[in-house]
Amino acid sequence: MVSCWDTGALLCALLGGLLLTGCSSGSKLKGPELSLKGTQHVMQAGQTLYLKCRGEGAHSWSLPATVNKESQSRRLSITKSACGRSGKQFCSTLTLNAAQANHTGFYSCKYLSTPASKKKKAESTIYIFINDTGRPFLEMHSEIPEIVNMTEGKEVVIPCRVTSPNITVTLKKFPFDTLIPDGKRITWDSRKGFIISNATYKEIGLLTCETTVNGHEYKTNYLTLRQTNTITDVQISTPSPVRLLRGHALTLNCTATTPLNTRVQMTWSYPGEINKRASIRQRIDRRNSRNNVFYSILLIDKVQNKDKGLYICHVKSGPSLKSVNTSVHIYDKAFITVKPRQQQVFETVAGTRSYRLSVKVKAFPSPEVVWLKDGLPATEKSARYLVRGYSLIIKDVTAEDAGDYTILLGLKQSNVLKNLTATLIVNVKPQIYEKAVSSFPYPTLYPLGSRQILTCTIYGIPQPTITWFWHPCNHNHSKARYDFCSNNEESFILDPDSTVGNRIESITQRTAVLEGKNKTASTLAVADSRISGIYSCMAANKVGTVERNINFYITDVPNGFHVNLEKMPTEGEDLKLSCTVNKFLYRDITWILLRTVNNRTMQHSIRKQKTAVTKEHSVTLHLVIKNVSLEDSGTYACRARNMYTGEEILQKKEVTIRDQEAPYLLRNLSDHTVAISSSTTLDCHANGVPEPQITWFKNNHKIQQEPGIILGPGSSTLFIERVTEEDEGVYHCKATNQKGSVESSAYLTVQGTSDKSNLELITLTCTCVAATLFWLLLTLFIRKLKRAVLALRGLFHLIFTATL
Repeated sequence: MVSCWDTGALLCALLGGLLLTGCSSGSKLKGPELSLKGTQHVMQAGQTLYLKCRGEGAHSWSLPATVNKESQSRRLSITKSACGRSGKQFCSTLTLNAAQANHTGFYSCKYLSTPASKKKKAESTIYIFINDTGRPFLEMHSEIPEIVNMTEGKEVVIPCRVTSPNITVTLKKFPFDTLIPDGKRITWDSRKGFIISNATYKEIGLLTCETTVNGHEYKTNYLTLRQTNTITDVQISTPSPVRLLRGHALTLNCTATTPLNTRVQMTWSYPGEINKRASIRQRIDRRNSRNNVFYSILLIDKVQNKDKGLYICHVKSGPSLKSVNTSVHIYDKAFITVKPRQQQVFETVAGTRSYRLSVKVKAFPSPEVVWLKDGLPATEKSARYLVRGYSLIIKDVTAEDAGDYTILLGLKQSNVLKNLTATLIVNVKPQIYEKAVSSFPYPTLYPLGSRQILTCTIYGIPQPTITWFWHPCNHNHSKARYDFCSNNEESFILDPDSTVGNRIESITQRTAVLEGKNKTASTLAVADSRISGIYSCMAANKVGTVERNINFYITDVPNGFHVNLEKMPTEGEDLKLSCTVNKFLYRDITWILLRTVNNRTMQHSIRKQKTAVTKEHSVTLHLVIKNVSLEDSGTYACRARNMYTGEEILQKKEVTIRDQEAPYLLRNLSDHTVAISSSTTLDCHANGVPEPQITWFKNNHKIQQEPGIILGPGSSTLFIERVTEEDEGVYHCKATNQKGSVESSAYLTVQGTSDKSNLELITLTCTCVAATLFWLLLTLFIRKLKRAVLALRGLFHLIFTATL
């Protein structure tokens, strides 16, 4: 049923009366009276309906919607008149010509104003059936069922209303069920239909109302739909805030997503709502098989300043309510303002994965954005530069990204241009190039007493400060373990005057541009390498600190590993080997003997090795095998383990034990003659195993080395200076070893006399006397010369005094 107030001003003018206040006092009417009594009335289709309403005040009619549609035709008419004994009552007569079945419904007469007395009613209603045997149901849905929304546990009405209260209707549920009214949960009302007071899932499906009139069967179908109130999502497609220039169109699209069984009401709240500034269109999209999508589109053709503000979209489904809002800003003209966020100098660190250069921009409409780096388009210089909104994103920041960045903002249509320049400083954590390129698995050894130059090449922004440290090794002279240095030990800051560790010659720094970078080389000169330890160069700036440790191990052993064989022994002698390793580089030193069996080299340990001797810079392990035999020949190896790599290192020495051999002379002595006062040499070279010992004899008396007689290396040579007559005689040499001896002899003849020797002596004596006399005369001459000089000085002094 629809009120006359809902049918428009024209219908209200037809149905209503003049607006009067209250009812007449003293009236006997309890409310508006209808000419048809009772709650319902039955008439046949095609007849004319006359219905009169009498009351003590102006009143209006409420009619079925189908009757209201007849207001434009001549079929419906309402006449008003004064009535009653004194004509003070208000009457109106409703005439509906050729009434149809679809005119069935509630007809009511209602006062326009509320009665003063609460005992009087303001409205009278009657339900009129317009019976049509050819149309028993008021609404027929034979092909497409009508949707009836239902909620489990609540009342649902299957609206199969009839045109006569005497029609019997049966309610069936597809496929075979019949719902029988019990007067409690299911009841029949000819004016409403079937009323199910407490609906359950059993009533969900296709329901059919059936009746038979004059032998004809009639059906109308309804599909119950279990309705939910779930609102899945509500959003406004335009991002907030919405910015517009005055005079442009505003369009806001509110979208509500719900399950299939949910229906919603969508309304808007906005600044111009009272004046209905916006037109609103709504639609539903059922193409999605899982959801319903409802749209409410708000449109204002030409926005004004008064349209700015908050726009709220309300979505309601039963008790569920959701809303979403957006703000709308209206501008009179296009503009751009750009400011730095805090300062115009930005700082970041090289290696940052992503850095954002951003400024504060307020503009409308959105301007074109171009970023320049040092005057050139940034995105063309590197693919690492990305423009996001008003920000420039720099990926994987490097030192080369430092520079001046300018943002250009422009609105070509409005001829508005703005720019702002900012400086980016890229700080770089200190780097030590020697640390990066060093690939040696173990430290370098420095010869004892050598001069060494240690260098650290540093790069960083800002320029780092460089400090040198010394970490002395804790020496352990016990035989239980080897020394090992660590930078965890106590450290000392170094300068050229430092007295800790090795003597420092100088610490210098120089800066140069290499490969486009400002690098600093710090050099530490060690004047005299004597003490093992660790030198550290530390570079620090505001970004961080880096340190390079230089293991400074002194070695008194060539290459840090040396094997020595005292001499190649012969059978019966002692084999003496020594192995010396640097104690900071090697450990687990031992001697082994290598044997080859079936083309395989086997390592055999050697028993009774002596304990290693630890010194300041090295460890020595001696191997002594007494009274060796030929079977002791072989490859002797000293094995040690590198403390840094864990690798076992071998230093080999081939030892061949020689068989003993009796001595033999390479050449026998021969007689010869020598002049007196001259020199002569006698050679006695012999071989044998072991090496024979040479002994010289003269006239069977052993010769000892004395002035004028010199024995050469191994006594194999006898040298006689200034031969005299006494040196004449029989000389023989004897070579001896454990296997025997061999001898050879010769006679030395001295020619000439000793007169020549006396003459030489006299000549030498005279020469000495003459030299002595010359020295005495020279001394006397110098003394006399000094006296003359002193006398002359005295004379000059007297003359000078007299002159004054």
